[in-house]
Amino acid sequence: MSEQYFKSSPTSQHSLHQIQDGVAGLTLSFQTDNGVFSKQRMDYGSKVLVEAFADSVPAGSYQIVELGSGYGPVTIALAKLYPQAQVTGVEINERAYQLAQANSQLNRVENTAYQLADAGQWQASQAPDFVVTNPPIRAGKQVIQQFVRSAQANLRPGGELWLVIQKKQGAPSMEAFMEEVFGNVELVTRDKGYWILKSQKTK
Repeated sequence: MSEQYFKSSPTSQHSLHQIQDGVAGLTLSFQTDNGVFSKQRMDYGSKVLVEAFADSVPAGSYQIVELGSGYGPVTIALAKLYPQAQVTGVEINERAYQLAQANSQLNRVENTAYQLADAGQWQASQAPDFVVTNPPIRAGKQVIQQFVRSAQANLRPGGELWLVIQKKQGAPSMEAFMEEVFGNVELVTRDKGYWILKSQKTK
């Protein structure tokens, strides 16, 4: 079995390589490695998340945080699409965290930052307008639910959590949980079994 990508310190042998992928009209390049999520290509769910967000949220100087940012594809794509925004990736995996910083340089984005931290325990220095996440399903239900609680605790009033999850991996129960935590939830779109769920912090 391959090493779990949501561990803090991967021990698998390095196998650095570079990939190129497209999302929301962008062509992006990434360095990836063993021990990180979706090392061969940008995850389809991540693409659906970026494109749904970009279709709904107008340009602005937002504070955007991605929980579980991996080697940076969503953070970097949003930074490109929202050049006036500050986009921060929070990631527990040291290898992915280092790759994300390199990938921001590779794609020539200057409006990104990264924090090496457990996304479920993360505390924002400035309350974000948006939190986005493609949570680590294999880490288990409790971990994913903590991502949602963390987002709710850190968002500014009126801020939104955007989350992608496959129906077969528990989208209906996640929809119910987000309703419980935030008091509201919206199914923004569905694409090939992936659900984009959105909740707004109302107080």
